[in-house]
Amino acid sequence: MFSDFGDAAQRHMAIVWSCIFACTLADAIWLPNSGLSFTSSNWISILQCVAYSGTAAAFIAIASNRLGGDQRRPAVWLRQCLFMTELFWRAFLPISALLTAGSTLSYLIAAAKLPLRDDVLAGFDHLLGFDWPTFLAMTNSNSLVATLLTTAYQSTGLLSQVVLVWLILQRRGDRVAEFIAVLSLSAVALCIGMWLILAAGAFAYFGPAPSSYEHFAAHGPMWTFGRTFSMLHDGSLSVINLSIVDGIVSFPSFHTMLGVMTTYAARDTRWLFVPVFVVNATMIVATMPVGGHHLADVLAGGGLTIAAILVVRLSARLSVSRT
Repeated sequence: MFSDFGDAAQRHMAIVWSCIFACTLADAIWLPNSGLSFTSSNWISILQCVAYSGTAAAFIAIASNRLGGDQRRPAVWLRQCLFMTELFWRAFLPISALLTAGSTLSYLIAAAKLPLRDDVLAGFDHLLGFDWPTFLAMTNSNSLVATLLTTAYQSTGLLSQVVLVWLILQRRGDRVAEFIAVLSLSAVALCIGMWLILAAGAFAYFGPAPSSYEHFAAHGPMWTFGRTFSMLHDGSLSVINLSIVDGIVSFPSFHTMLGVMTTYAARDTRWLFVPVFVVNATMIVATMPVGGHHLADVLAGGGLTIAAILVVRLSARLSVSRT
């Protein structure tokens, strides 16, 4: 619960575990009544993860006890390494649980036979004066621009891991708890948004000609997750295999969410914040041509994550006012 990092961190983790419980409860109720099923390998993977986590916890506890109050330099250095290892373990556990429960819930929503609302999202974009096919063709017209956008889009996961590892190396457990809390609230908002406005994405709605994305396609197949989404929606895919799970959410954009929260998490370190901001700003632009998102997806993803940040900040202020 990160209670050793203050009341605010403990409140943040209360938010985290509440979100994980909510997603897990939804999965437990929905899965038996859906057309989907878990593969047996999922349960094996979950049990292995629990076993590894338990082993890690035991190792950390035993090593901490053995080192005790030893003030020799090697012992001090080992305690510092052990503390960072423990912090990494404490972050890994809820994030893994959240991704497992959230990914399962997204698959259940995609398979729920809800009507697709891409026409609504495209109509909203039109009201803002944004035309997705034109934007795709414009960004594809220059191979360098296409390369930069594709590289930025593909760096999202790695960049978020770099920022999280940096917080751990800095022993900022309070910031780690804050990041996981924003991630958890954003994940819940993502699933609710997906349920309210299920969309296949701009790539599926507009069906662009190959010539309009040839420079992007040079970096690999385009919009491959759309096949998984379509198979879930039409019922041809009926098994959830967590080892090969795809990110299938179009509305709101999870890439945008991750970009906003990662940039926010890096705010205290200027040398890290500037490149993270630049790469994530480029990535958010790339979510439309590379990720196949409507502009509405991007705006919703950014807005929901900013709202999650405000909720987490309010929670921290309440904990301070009570002390």
